[in-house]
This record gives sequence, C-alpha cells and structure tokens, in this order.
Amino acid sequence: MRSRRSPVWVFDLDDTLHHASPHIFPHINRAMTAYIERHLALDHAQATALRQHYWHRYGATLLGLIRHHGVDPHHFLEQTHDFDDLGSLIITAPALAHTLKMLPGRRIIFSNAPRRYTQEVLCLTGLWTLFDAVYTVESFSFQPKPLRTGFLKLLKKERV
Repeated sequence: MRSRRSPVWVFDLDDTLHHASPHIFPHINRAMTAYIERHLALDHAQATALRQHYWHRYGATLLGLIRHHGVDPHHFLEQTHDFDDLGSLIITAPALAHTLKMLPGRRIIFSNAPRRYTQEVLCLTGLWTLFDAVYTVESFSFQPKPLRTGFLKLLKKERV
C-alpha cells in the first residue's frame, strides 16, 4: 500500500501574496540603484543599467553584486529593503487569508527578499501564522530564485 503525502505549496511573496509592483518594487529599485551609485561610484544611468543587467543575468541584482563586486549581501539587503511605513504600501486581496487556510497540506514561502522584510510583510498582511516555513534569500547562501540551486536546497530541507 502506498502512503499518500499531503501537498506542499511553495509561494513567492512579492507579487504573489501581495501586489508589490505599484509601490514596493519602485521603492526597492530606487534604493538598489542608489546603493550601486554610492558603493560602486557610478552615475545614475550606469547604476540603473548594471542593476538591470544583473537582474536579467542572475535573476537577482544582489547575486551579480556579490559575484562581481564583493558587496556584503546583508548590508545591501538592509539598505534596499528599508521602508518608513511599509504597511501603507501593501496591497493584498481581502479573501487571501481564507483561501490560503483552505489549501490542504503545508504552505511554505520562498522569497528573494530578506528575512526581516518578509516577516514584516507577512505580519502586516495577517498571513504569518498561515505558513509552516519561511525561506528567504539568506536561507540558502544567497541563492535566489530562479536559480535551481536554491530550489533544490529548499526541497531537500523540506524533504519534498
């Protein structure tokens, strides 16, 4: 007789559990560009181009900055995910919590965002208690999505 495993749902955070595109992503993009300007001594156009290049090449600006410039990932994430009033920027569906509760099995977050920001968003949206595990970009040695390495580490850790 085969045992049936319960489903495991892996969710991204930004633009999946809340709508980050209107307010949050523009803030993060501006902060990343400003960080690159300051720390790599580039003008705005050069910093924007580099940020976009690394995002397209690696799936995350951070990975390119680590690989090619030795940027401290913790400092970068702290500086680029700092919000005065994050709660006023979050847009989420009113029925989301109910919908998530109805899903059978385990619910997991896997986000390219830093842990502090991820926890804050989940708390502000009232979703924190609905997840069995939360993995962020720090969880797997800064191996972000869409890199296969990060997903494989998550699957191994969760025994899926």
